[in-house]
Amino acid sequence: MSKQVEFLVKLRDGAQMIADAANEYLETLAPAGVKENQEPAAVQETALDVSKLFWEKKQGEKGEYEQTSEKANQNCDVWKQLKAKVKEHEGFCQNSGYKFWFHQQDENVIDRRKA
Repeated sequence: MSKQVEFLVKLRDGAQMIADAANEYLETLAPAGVKENQEPAAVQETALDVSKLFWEKKQGEKGEYEQTSEKANQNCDVWKQLKAKVKEHEGFCQNSGYKFWFHQQDENVIDRRKA
């Protein structure tokens, strides 16, 4: 084995040992009940129950989609949460197996299509 290859193998193995040690230490710092690569429950996003909203079927250039609005839902809490979520994600987000976006940038009308 050439000296360069031998050096790279040792470097790789050393880096892996450092990564393993860091992971073990991080596991000791994680709160009880939190699995690796999982955010604490308070930080995780919860799925909105958008089935409570009134959805009207529409036909567009890309096919069928559904639409709802502030007016159709009388500005209920679920509507407010969905609107805030779409706005927070700059006009487009995914949740509960759907893609959501503001209809022609109108924040009082939201369209959805299955993801």
